[in-house]
Amino acid sequence: SSGINAEYGGLAASTTTISPTAAGLTSLILGRIIDGRLSVERANNGILAGLVSITGGCAVVNPEMACIIGIIGACVYLLSSLLLKKLMIDDVVDASPVHLFCGVWGAIAASLFADPQNVEMAYGTGSCGLFYSCDGNGPKQFAANLIFVIVVIVWTSLWSLLIFTSLATMNKLRVSLATEKMGRALLVNGVSAYEKCLSRRISRRVSTYMSARPHRQSIATHLNMVTTPEIPEVEAGHSEAGGSKLEVGN
Repeated sequence: SSGINAEYGGLAASTTTISPTAAGLTSLILGRIIDGRLSVERANNGILAGLVSITGGCAVVNPEMACIIGIIGACVYLLSSLLLKKLMIDDVVDASPVHLFCGVWGAIAASLFADPQNVEMAYGTGSCGLFYSCDGNGPKQFAANLIFVIVVIVWTSLWSLLIFTSLATMNKLRVSLATEKMGRALLVNGVSAYEKCLSRRISRRVSTYMSARPHRQSIATHLNMVTTPEIPEVEAGHSEAGGSKLEVGN
């Protein structure tokens, strides 16, 4: 009925608001305790962590449980972020802590805090979370969600291993060291994504060098020519022969 749908939608909306709010504040406070900084980036990722954590159970958990899920989600995000740094795994935007680790927590949280009345209203089944009583279905739901998490991790890991190993074998997984130093945005798109990090002299030389070669198909085609010692010194109006190498950061 329309009344049940409105209540169902209102519950999902409220829990989806409460969890990221709690997670964002928790990330901000705990981050300040960890390193003494109030980080906007950490607060934003905390909000995302709360959203990811509540997604699986937004329609079946109560608002107070959504707050707890968000707080725990923030802790999961911060601890997993520190773990990746400890293991020297590069994840500059903390995508894995937010989406992988908090995603796992969200799936488990739904099987812990699902209220049987909410489950009945949303799905019409007699299931519930582990912390509730519903004819012994709580442990079954927890086991089902745990198996689901394990299967997804195994499936994703196997396909990722296959795909990325194949790309690495074909030297398609990473750009060249020269591209990393110069910046792919500049060489492929003709603009610098990090203008302050690139000297004006290098930017001018690359721009002049490329504009002097109208027959090229793309900047990427001449990538190796731009970043090797054979690059001629090109100044406005004339060209000097010589092997001047582009030095990044000078």
